[in-house]
Amino acid sequence: MTILGILIAIFIGLAIVAIFVAAWSFLPKEDVTGRMQEVFRADATDTGGASRLGDLSAKGAFRRIDKGMLSVGFGKGLSASLLEADLKITATEYILIVLGVASLGALLGYIVSGHPVSVLVAMVISFFIPPAYVSYRKAKRRRMFSEQLPEALSQLSGALRAGYSIPQSLDVVQQQMPWPIGGEFRRVVREIQLGQSLNAALVHLSERIVSDDLIMVISAINIHQQVGGNLASILDTVSETIRERVRIKREIQVLTAQQRISGYVLVALPIALAGILLILNPEYEMRLFTPGLTLCIPTGALISMALGYFIMQRIVDIEV
Repeated sequence: MTILGILIAIFIGLAIVAIFVAAWSFLPKEDVTGRMQEVFRADATDTGGASRLGDLSAKGAFRRIDKGMLSVGFGKGLSASLLEADLKITATEYILIVLGVASLGALLGYIVSGHPVSVLVAMVISFFIPPAYVSYRKAKRRRMFSEQLPEALSQLSGALRAGYSIPQSLDVVQQQMPWPIGGEFRRVVREIQLGQSLNAALVHLSERIVSDDLIMVISAINIHQQVGGNLASILDTVSETIRERVRIKREIQVLTAQQRISGYVLVALPIALAGILLILNPEYEMRLFTPGLTLCIPTGALISMALGYFIMQRIVDIEV
């Protein structure tokens, strides 16, 4: 068997493993309450010498790997990114999914052309699909959260004026608001019910949702907890400020939509066309990468595309 055949077999095996991992990852899992109660029960009943049945299962193996990854910076950053994207998978499962998608892309490139270069290009393109999806989920949740925050603050201030405490007011808001802000406030309420302080629960919320507006709201609540004051009136002022900022951002997005889409098309179209030609006719495409003056063509094209995209994004990136 050739080396290419061995690599294809390995890719297929990784793809099969990743498919099973992905299917298991999207099965219904325990909520935060159930997981924390399980930890409390384990800590209360652990005698130090008894082995846990969970450590013998596949889930226990994944947990041990995740704990090892969380001890390094890469694992922490990846777990935080998945948490911000609201994906119910661990860092280990995500890595397996990335490897599986890259393996499927390599297999597709081999089926289409059978050329090693096409296999490599298809694998590299497929490798970046899961990270792109995670970035899309993070941006979408952040945008929707910012748009829903003024309405949530209005409901929160109304509940405070009605005589509810801050945790009770958060509970009222999470029952009435849709995803994602309703789910995030639900997590805050559950953490408080399980013994976390209000400040710690809000800090965890700011770690899941990166937003300057949210940090301003949390700061207002923390200041109120320390010195007192009319929190409902402060939240109304903050809500009006955020609402006006969201309106201005929408107007800017409308005015700069054509320029932003043009930048995406100018970058994606040449890369997609080159990838398709490389898969369909790799011998013809590889002439551009032969040593000599012809190598300046793809190099200059990549530099010009990156520079043009950067300049266009800087022009339309208007801070509010």
